Amino acid sequence: MAAFLHPRRASPRRRVPLPSPLIEEAYPSWPALGAEIGRNRFGEYVAARQWYATPGMYEPDAQTMELLLRSRAAGEQVRSNHACDPEKWLFLDTEATGFIGGAGNLAFLIGLAWWESGGIQIEQLFMRDAAEEYSILLELARRIRERPVLVTFNGKSFDWPLLASRFRMTRAIAVPVPKVHLDFLHPAREIWKLQVGSAKLGHLEERVLGAESLGWSRREDIDSALIPGIYFDYVCGRSHRLEGVFRHNRMDLRGLAALAGRILQMVSLNGQAASAKDHQALELYGLARFFGRRGHHGIARRYCESSLEMGLPVPIALQAQQELARFVKRELRKTRCSRAKRKKISKRIS
Repeated sequence: MAAFLHPRRASPRRRVPLPSPLIEEAYPSWPALGAEIGRNRFGEYVAARQWYATPGMYEPDAQTMELLLRSRAAGEQVRSNHACDPEKWLFLDTEATGFIGGAGNLAFLIGLAWWESGGIQIEQLFMRDAAEEYSILLELARRIRERPVLVTFNGKSFDWPLLASRFRMTRAIAVPVPKVHLDFLHPAREIWKLQVGSAKLGHLEERVLGAESLGWSRREDIDSALIPGIYFDYVCGRSHRLEGVFRHNRMDLRGLAALAGRILQMVSLNGQAASAKDHQALELYGLARFFGRRGHHGIARRYCESSLEMGLPVPIALQAQQELARFVKRELRKTRCSRAKRKKISKRIS
């Protein structure tokens, strides 16, 4: 492994700061990216900041957040009140060196976003080499303390385990603990996997959110598989094609924010079956599965009935009919249990 990949603690006394003129020579496009050199007790790092008017903030109610956290541990449900304040949300997306597991996988770019001034503020923490890792991790820990509700797309499986391991390896920065972690990959997969055929964020932007209405386009986006190679070329001085990496990360953050708003808006309908002009049949069936898996069988039944009325592909229609029967059965069982409990309570009172 190249020497620059070995984790090491960078000390401001030992590290020789890179003079500003040399920074401009090494990468003249930093100002175009809205980037500047930041400093903390571990040394320097690059911070790029951009503000966008879209997507707009969506403020969820307590019932909606309870739904999203229903399948989580009871302890997280207790803290769901924190998630009701979108100003405490911190969207997160990382770009990594690409090694599979182990100490060699570094998050060289940490993309963060939050709602601010009627729009979304994006901050990207970038390390020019491995010696700046401690600096960007310290800044991330500070941001999480300010906004303790972490919002990701597949972050529970990739981004956060990677970052938590990097925090632990520093032995100098405690692993920050978000009060709530909302991973929107899981509800997105439940609702749209059958309709879109994929749960990738870019595909959902195009097929569900509508790329034209988002205010940005993925036409010039780079393939995420190329990003580790682009970073290594930069570190080795062979190429400075970082604009595409920063742009890709910003689109991921804005796409995540837009998708989160769409999901929250849909599940806050509280089971009122939408009309055909609002949703496709497969989307309604996805909503039925979303509510059914969270114990709202009455709502799931109504969405499932609506999807069947609109017309589903034959194999999926057979599956939907079976699920509809289960929803009806569980709804009846729940109703009977509620009646029995009410009778017992009334007897005790009398």
